[in-house]
Amino acid sequence: MVETIGLDIGSHSIKLVGLKMTSRGPFLTHIGIKEVPPDINREDAAYFAGAIKELLKEVGIKPGKVRMTVSGSGVNIKRIAMPPMPKAELKEAVRWEIKGQLPFPVEGAKIDFHTLGETIEEGTKKLDLMVAACPDHLIDQTLSIARGAGLQPIHLGVAAFALWNALLVWGGLKKDEGVALIDLGADKTGIHIFKDGALQFSREVTPAGADITRAIMEGLGPEEETGLLYETAERLKPEVGVPSEGPHESTVEALRQALDRSISGQIQEEKINLSKINFLVRPVLERMAGEIGRSLDYYRNEFNVDRIDRVLLTGGGAPLKNFSNYLQSELQLPVENFNPLRGMLFDSKKIDAQILDQMGSRFSVAAGVALPQPERIEFLPVKEPFLTKARLEKSSPVLAPLIALLAFAWIVWSTSGQMASIKQERESKMAKVKNLEALQAKLTLLKEKEKKVKQELSLFPSSVVVSVPYGEILREISRIVPDNVTLKLLSVQAKAKTQKKEVQTSKSQAGESQQDQEGGLHITGIAFGSDIQCLTALAQLIEGLEKSLLFRNAKLMSADENKHYNRPGAEFEIISDIVLDKPASAKGEFTGKKGP
Repeated sequence: MVETIGLDIGSHSIKLVGLKMTSRGPFLTHIGIKEVPPDINREDAAYFAGAIKELLKEVGIKPGKVRMTVSGSGVNIKRIAMPPMPKAELKEAVRWEIKGQLPFPVEGAKIDFHTLGETIEEGTKKLDLMVAACPDHLIDQTLSIARGAGLQPIHLGVAAFALWNALLVWGGLKKDEGVALIDLGADKTGIHIFKDGALQFSREVTPAGADITRAIMEGLGPEEETGLLYETAERLKPEVGVPSEGPHESTVEALRQALDRSISGQIQEEKINLSKINFLVRPVLERMAGEIGRSLDYYRNEFNVDRIDRVLLTGGGAPLKNFSNYLQSELQLPVENFNPLRGMLFDSKKIDAQILDQMGSRFSVAAGVALPQPERIEFLPVKEPFLTKARLEKSSPVLAPLIALLAFAWIVWSTSGQMASIKQERESKMAKVKNLEALQAKLTLLKEKEKKVKQELSLFPSSVVVSVPYGEILREISRIVPDNVTLKLLSVQAKAKTQKKEVQTSKSQAGESQQDQEGGLHITGIAFGSDIQCLTALAQLIEGLEKSLLFRNAKLMSADENKHYNRPGAEFEIISDIVLDKPASAKGEFTGKKGP
């Protein structure tokens, strides 16, 4: 089992989850959290890298591969409809379509999309897309933090899609069910709505958890004690929750116990005005409930949805006391907490079950991004494929002479071998007839005829028509073509080529003209697969042609990216000479298919 690490870098804390996939479901291997002090600059990459190093050390994980999300107000998720088109064209079209909907220039942002399905608008089929956009500087900052901590990101997505995968595994999304997942973060409150198991709507609003903390701090003491008040307010926040108009005795006692647990003894109980805290906190929660309600109404109206079945609360603010009951009353919908770690498989000797039960909702994003993601947005920079038109054009001044040199060397080697074989055969025949005086006259006559034939052949034009062994060519091509290559056109053209060869003999005969019968082979097709697979297939095809006795001088004329099929691949064109034996008049073309 391979462990995957999910990392969620928030403004309030850094969360880490390690998972292993088993036949019984995800197994929790590591969990850790590191609080971020309120006075830390959120763009201080050095601090966050150091904090992540400490967190890895605390949970006992060596730096390595990690799955991450980009967090912050710069992430925008929009739902748009686009006409069907090839993927390469769709990417550029989406950038222009979403350009006017972003608060930042699209030229300085990464854009990725997930296809939800197809819709019919005014009788026209369109693609239903969920598009995510993020400024380049936010992505660069996140990757800089990861590199500083010695980590190797293998996925960089967004929180909404991480939560989607968490719900698919642990939330039991059902067909025809509408679910609103409310992610109560420190700086933003995420509202993500799912229908039929798919993300349909996503937005972030304020207020959020930090606003509740500030309201409690205002009720605790003067501004000059901000550093002291923050930690006390954070400890009080889960117990404050949604207070009533006048606090019950149980609420007052819970607040006092929370204060006693505070590390600060400088804030005395008599300084706490519980009524003032209730008065300051309640408007924040009311605004939060109002924003959630307006977002749900907008979704119903915009997408013509008549109902939402349930609301789930997750994130650091989910455990706020009485908040789920309050939100249920305001929205008139069933509300419950979503804790993906509750009920998960784990080793009780290494992980405290009580922590999972009390704090599990804070790890929803980290747990979701640690899963092998069937639904994903990818912001990692895409590496430029090796086999691209731009690279081929750039390297052609170097490759062309090299290919020509290799072809020339092969021709010289092949010709030298043929000449040696001819010379050896001639010497053998001469040895056999050396002592046959009776055949001397006939041999002389034959030589005279041979000379006459050569003279007559010299009068023939340089191009003659020769026969083409189609059966042998097709069998040889079938043997050579790799499985992932599809041939579009195979063309054979008969031709002749006259060469001058000089063979030195004891009689110093020279200048004899020989004629090699040849044919031309032209192949076009498509190699399917990744860039490496395409390059390997083309190399195998050329090597097979070169090694075959029927072909020589094989050359790759072009290799371009496949833009007409829904599978990655490269279109190519190869030419080669064919060694023929018998002169005749022939020309043929063959189109065939091999491979997927």
